This record gives sequence, C-alpha cells and structure tokens, in this order.
Amino acid sequence: MDFEDYLWNAPYARCVAKQDEKAIESLRASYLATADQYITVFRDLTHTLYGRDIPYVLLMHVGAFDAKMLPELIELFRRRGFSFTTLPDAMKDPVYREDPDMALKYGGAFQEQVAAARHIKFPPNTKPYKELEATCR
Repeated sequence: MDFEDYLWNAPYARCVAKQDEKAIESLRASYLATADQYITVFRDLTHTLYGRDIPYVLLMHVGAFDAKMLPELIELFRRRGFSFTTLPDAMKDPVYREDPDMALKYGGAFQEQVAAARHIKFPPNTKPYKELEATCR
C-alpha cells in the first residue's frame, strides 16, 4: 500500500521556512485525505484480485512531515479497521508467493504489479501533485 507520502516533505519544509501555519494545516489535511483515499483504492483492488483483505505492507519514506504525521496516520489506519504486524508475519500470507513478473515504468506496489499482469486497470491517479508543487512557493 502506497500513497507517495514523500510528496508532502518538500512543501512542508518550504512552509516551515515561511512559517505558514495555514499552509501546513492544508498539507496535513491533504496528506490524510490522500492516505484515506488510497486505503480504499488498495483495499478495493486487493478484493478484486484476491476476494479478501490481505496483510498489507505500507510503504513509507523518511521525512520531517512523515515523522510529524505518523501518529495521525496510524490513527487513521486504526479507524479504518487495520491492526499492525511485522513484515515477516505479513509475508506468510500465500498471496505474497505470487510473482507477477511485471516491472512497471514508475515502480508500483505489489497489487499494482499483479493487476497489470492480469490486465486489470489500477484506478486513476488523483494525488495532488500540482497543488503540492505550488504550496509555499
């Protein structure tokens, strides 16, 4: 599961430098909304592929905004019904024995690779790239 959390780190650094608390709050809201959207996207795709939830692996990146947002992100996942496990335990699920043998141009999460191998379209990208690029410029 991935929502490109790293996209918020550079705008956050710019906003901190400008001491723009209103923009930082906007980043917070955008980050959580995008994470919430992609929880649904990945759950729906996983149900299409496997007919059930699996032990998801959340890809996160190191960054100041990620560190700031981690408690709220964990709370969001808990509200959405998730619990947490270790990577070795998650990998015990039989779905992770599947090798989609599918290299995607810009990478992609496991389910994205499996979907591509099975010719199932991944939902359209709705991340706020332009808004983040323009924030605190």
